[in-house]
Amino acid sequence: MVTKATKRTTRTKPVSKPVARKAAARVPMTPRSVALAGIGAGASALERAQGEAMKVYSVLAKQAEALRNMTSEAADTLAAKAGVFVREGKKIQNEAAITAQAQANGAAKEVKAFAKKSQKALKQNVAKSIDAAVANAKEGVTRLEHVFETRVARTLNTFGVPSAKNVRELQTRMADLQKALNQLNRRGVRV
Repeated sequence: MVTKATKRTTRTKPVSKPVARKAAARVPMTPRSVALAGIGAGASALERAQGEAMKVYSVLAKQAEALRNMTSEAADTLAAKAGVFVREGKKIQNEAAITAQAQANGAAKEVKAFAKKSQKALKQNVAKSIDAAVANAKEGVTRLEHVFETRVARTLNTFGVPSAKNVRELQTRMADLQKALNQLNRRGVRV
């Protein structure tokens, strides 16, 4: 900061060193003049320092502004690129989801076709198994009936009861006898 006292002592024209020495030699050196000269020199140095500081501050302010602009531009560019990356990521994600869904649908169709084939084969196997079981059961029942009939016939034969075969033979013989009797009756023969 410049005061009134420093304004008086500040010179506008630079003084060459020899002229300043001569002027210093002519002025009597009093404590007051020394103090004023010191204040003037200090004020001059302060003004120069302030001027230099203002220049440095101005340069720093310009560089800070340029850095702020570059940072802003970089942020805008980064945001734009991030938006592009996000869109690309979503696009890739959607494509992957579509591909996965298509593969899942294909796998489901294959499983469904395999299930149909398996179901058809299973039905055929079950039908064959049932038919075989029914045939085995019928055969078993037939054998059981035959065994049962044979044993019953033996048991009845043991008690003297004629078998079905004997009864059929007897019925056949009776039918033959009845025919013969009927023929004799027609001829007039009495028995």
